[in-house]
Amino acid sequence: MTRGVAAARAVWGGGILVASRRLPIPRKVALALGIRHLAQATAVLRRPDGLMARRGWTLDAAHSASMLGLAVVSRRWRAAALANAVVAAAWARAARTGERRQS
Repeated sequence: MTRGVAAARAVWGGGILVASRRLPIPRKVALALGIRHLAQATAVLRRPDGLMARRGWTLDAAHSASMLGLAVVSRRWRAAALANAVVAAAWARAARTGERRQS
């Protein structure tokens, strides 16, 4: 994951935290997502050559798959889960692309 992707992820996580009361998901879920994005971004920004920078995209791919599963089984959370899956897949792709460029 590049520093640019990590910085964008930090902004995204902060935005989720700020908007957590207005999102169409439970506030606790929004807070957890925002904190996860900020933690992942911080880990990469502090150690750009660390494990999270090199393999953090796998967490996003797994997160995307789990959100797709939630969308399939829950009508109530389908729209939010699909949106989350798309965003997680985009982060995974951006991080993986940045990883390939650095190699």
